[in-house]
Amino acid sequence: MDWTREHITKMPSFGAFEAHVLMIEESIETNASLCIETCKSLIEGICKTILTNKNIIYKQSESFQGLVRKTVDTITPSCYNNEKIRELSRRIAAVSQTITEIRNDCGFASHGKDIKEPPIDRSLSLLTYKITDVLGGFILHYYIKYNKPQRNSRIHYEDCQMFNEYFDYANPLVIGLLSLSASEALYQQDYQAYREEYLYYLESKDEFDT
Repeated sequence: MDWTREHITKMPSFGAFEAHVLMIEESIETNASLCIETCKSLIEGICKTILTNKNIIYKQSESFQGLVRKTVDTITPSCYNNEKIRELSRRIAAVSQTITEIRNDCGFASHGKDIKEPPIDRSLSLLTYKITDVLGGFILHYYIKYNKPQRNSRIHYEDCQMFNEYFDYANPLVIGLLSLSASEALYQQDYQAYREEYLYYLESKDEFDT
């Protein structure tokens, strides 16, 4: 899952999904049901994380298709060819619904199967794997490229490496013989103050770059 993995590495807070990616890759040939089940779980987890980061409310009962569509509609930029991007998001949501239907028909964990039930064709797990990589890579690409943190966004310390290094350099924190991270201390002790400092840093950086 090269495209999805590429973007997971760009956002350390998404690192937990690496376990999903590994499980999918390892189970394509050996356990098609597990592969399909984990594909659905990966996309659902990515969508819920992004929506929570952006402080966008979603229903726990939200359909998988609705969850994907809401996520894509939220992260796609309002720029050129916007209507085409919206149409693409609808098509992606439809593909995600197909994955859900495959999972409902074949998922080993969600629906019990008779022991004589025909096994899932491994070609189906391979197809689902490929679709999931495109879908996950697309969502993460647009999220990382076009979605800067806002005042109500959830900020993850591990995603702010450049700011953390800048803040630590500007605010050396030494206690006795120990040199500590001022940015990490601020994040742990006063998250709101950390977020304000980080957003101000981004705004100042944008002004300087322009």
